[in-house]
This record gives sequence, C-alpha cells and structure tokens, in this order.
Amino acid sequence: MEWIVDAEEMKRCDFNTTNHFGIPSLVLMERAALKTVELIRRRRLDAGPILIVCGVGNNGGDGLAVARMLYNGGCPADILLVGDKDKFTAEAKVQYEICMRYGLSFINQIQRPYALIVDALFGVGLSRNLEGAYAAAIEQINGMEGVKLAVDIPSGISADTGCVMGIALKADLTVTFAYRKLGHVFYPGSAYAGELVIADIGVNEHSWLSQRPKVASYESEDLKKLLLRAPDGNKGVFGKALVAGGSPGMAGAAYFAAKAAYRSGCGLVKIYTAEENRIVLQTKLPEAILCTYADNRPDISGLLAEVERADVIIVGPGLGTDHRARLIVESIVKNARVPVVADADALNVLAKNLQPLSEAKAEMVITPHMGEMSRLTGKEIPYLKEHIISAAEEFARAYRATCVLKDARTVTALSSGKIFLNQTGNDGMATGGSGDVLAGMIGGMIAQGVPPELAAPAGVYWHGLSGDAAADRCGRHAMTACDILENIRDDVKAEHARETESKGKWDAEWKISPENTKGFTRR
Repeated sequence: MEWIVDAEEMKRCDFNTTNHFGIPSLVLMERAALKTVELIRRRRLDAGPILIVCGVGNNGGDGLAVARMLYNGGCPADILLVGDKDKFTAEAKVQYEICMRYGLSFINQIQRPYALIVDALFGVGLSRNLEGAYAAAIEQINGMEGVKLAVDIPSGISADTGCVMGIALKADLTVTFAYRKLGHVFYPGSAYAGELVIADIGVNEHSWLSQRPKVASYESEDLKKLLLRAPDGNKGVFGKALVAGGSPGMAGAAYFAAKAAYRSGCGLVKIYTAEENRIVLQTKLPEAILCTYADNRPDISGLLAEVERADVIIVGPGLGTDHRARLIVESIVKNARVPVVADADALNVLAKNLQPLSEAKAEMVITPHMGEMSRLTGKEIPYLKEHIISAAEEFARAYRATCVLKDARTVTALSSGKIFLNQTGNDGMATGGSGDVLAGMIGGMIAQGVPPELAAPAGVYWHGLSGDAAADRCGRHAMTACDILENIRDDVKAEHARETESKGKWDAEWKISPENTKGFTRR
C-alpha cells in the first residue's frame, strides 16, 4: 500500500518532523536539494547550461540550495528569482544569503536557451491562481526548449486536486519528497508532472504521529494477498454470484459482468435476464447458468429465491430503466442479505428513488461513473470531478455504502471514512462494457469471501492492471471490453515501474496480509 497526501497533510508531516522530532527545517531543505541534485546527475541533465527559477517560499529555498550544490560540484547555474525578497521565508532567506556569499549568478530575465530548467517557484502550498510575474515566468518557460524539472510539484498545479491554477509548468520530470501528492495523481496534474520520482528526505510514517493520511492506493503485492486459493476448494467454496441484467437486446452487458466474475475466480455464476438473451448468453458463456423471464414480466418470487441462494448479487448491467428494471432493482436492494454490487442501470433506477438504498440491509457497493453520480446526487459533473474525493466520501457515509466513483483516477470511499485512489488503467478503457467488467470483478472477489470494503478498491486496481495489459497487447485505440476480460490474470505484475525511494508503511488496521484474508466467510 502507498499513502497519497494532500497539501495540509504534508505540511503537518513536515511540521511534526521539525517540531516533534527536532530535525531542523533547513536540514530537510538540504536533503531535498541533495536528492534533486542526485537526480540531475543520475539522469545526466547537467551536461549543458542550467536555469533555476526560484520563488521566495521554501520551494524557492530548495531551488537555491540546488543551485549552490551544483555550483560547488563544478556545474554553475543561472538563478532567476521571482518575487519580493522582503517576503522570503526564514529558510529561503538563509539559502539566498549563502548563494550571495558564494557569488552565484542571479539574472533578471531569461535571455538564452538552457538544457535544463528547474522549477522551484511554488511547492504544495499554493492556494491561489498564478498571475503577474509568476504567470509570465511560467508562460515563458513552457515555451522554451530543454528539459523541465519541477521540484516537489509543477508550479501552478493544486496539490489537492491536480487542477491548473491559472497557468502551470509543463514538466518532463518531477521530484517530490516523502510521499506522492494527490495533485500528482489526479488529472491534469498527472500529465503536467511528467515522470514522477519520490525521494526520501527523512520524513516518514513516524512523522504522522497519531493522525495518518486519509488516502491510500493499492499495489500489486496487496492484491496478490487477496487472490489466495484453497488447493482443495470446489465451486461452492469459491462462491456463487447472481448477475441480474440484460434487457432485450442488451445481452452484452450481462455477459461482460458474468464472464468477469468467472475470470476473477468465482465458482458459479447465474444470470437472471430476459428470455430473448438466452441463445446469445448460452452461446457466448456456456459456463453460466441462466434464469430467464418472458414477455417483459420478471418473476419476482423466482428472483428472490435466486437472491437467497447467492453469495453476492451484481445488478444493473444492461438492465434498462423501465418499470421492469425498477421492480428488479428495488426487489434486490430491499431483500438481499448478501453483498450487492449496483452498477449501470441499477444506479439510474436508484437515482429516481434513493429510499431503497437508504433502507438496504445488505452491504452495498455502488460503482457510478460521473454521469451516474450526477444523477444520484444532483451535482454537476465539473463539480464532481474537482471534488471527487469528498463527493464519494459524502455519498458513502450518507448511505452506509462503498462508493466506487469512476473517472480517469477512480476513488473508492468506504463508509468507515477510508479512501482509496487508484493509479492503474488507461484511456483505452473508456469503452463500452468496461464498467460491466469491473462490476463483475468486484462481485467475483466478494463471492470468494473477500469483504466488500477490500474487494471494491482491489477490484478497481486489478481492473486497471488488466486494462494496462490489454493496452500493451492491443494499443489503447483498439481496446474493447473483451480485451480487458481476456487480460484478467492472477499472476499479477506491478503497474508501470515508478522510481520510488520512500513509500511509507501501513498500520495493522489498513495492512493486508495472508493472516487477515484467509478464511473469509460468506454470510
């Protein structure tokens, strides 16, 4: 697992390191500068002229220290200082005075090309849009040739949301310290940061004291611990999933969810669907058992009997939103006593009447994309995108559900208040049926006894890994949901390599280990 922090959490972590443990802020600044210089040298970015653009805060102090270390190493750099020197932080003022004593080169304007431009204007504390001299400097730098390296985060990117605050530096490489920030993960900040390197400067899990970060992210080792199989198991041990979906002409969605449940290890899958879908589903997925209804009249007593026999219910893929769909969704949500994964049309039905969700007795996992979340909450999509964590968190708390809010970076909020932010996947997964596959994967894991609060974020992570494998094989433009299905594998490999020196650790409550995943029992 990996912690991902916002600006306030990082400030608190730095504060505790300095004020509780007694490591001076200047020492942390020196370590940050040293790690930046090490990266510059390791990447051989010091072969040509270097420009370091500094602000007057502590991020500028990092940049000034970088300039001095490069100078002392025989690689002088020009320094462009932007801002009022009377507003230096105490640490940045010390670094400035050291640079002046060494006689480093300060310039008033950029007049020549540089092979490397180091951005140390603003760090994670930026709280307003950039304007004036700051905006002008970034605009000029963005138009220049040469490698652009951001210190901590590209100036102009919100560390909390990844949003561009007026204008932002487009970095090729970003070196950040101790922990990945939310602004490095969310778009467009992720794109502006370029390649991200996380450097250890001596700030670690001890610095949280009693207050840990809110957001975490799965990694491959965590998923492997959830994919344990009993060597003497049978299909009953690996669980029974019921997929309620597929209106006439919409067999594909039910197929994707059912096949994904099988692919993720479920022992037996039954599909409750319209009779018109029988031939298609029996041809495409002969492993599934079918229970159908005719003439657009679902047999609710038969459905509830199937609900009683299931270990998990996946409802919504391709279901439609007519009176028949409403009857199916509300019957399941009101009567289920095993976990329910509500996706797609189930969410559109519930958006018209959230009362059944409020009264649900089962553990609910909802998997809305932005449009569905807008209908569920009445909030506009741009607002939801900018407040994706709080929107998911509020809904999960209000309805005592696990909310998987899907976007380029999917957020999973648990009713307990824990938040997971996913870093796998790619834009090729923005294709019809991809969400049905995710619902099936989450349901398949729950069927095997993985608690919903673990299955939901783990399923999102695994789904993204499968999409990344499909992209490697097919290319992002050519991907379909079938490609994601065919690339669901249990020999999980880590997502794209990240140059990381410090990830932090997890306490026992968050940690996933074989000891606390073995022997999950279904209710």
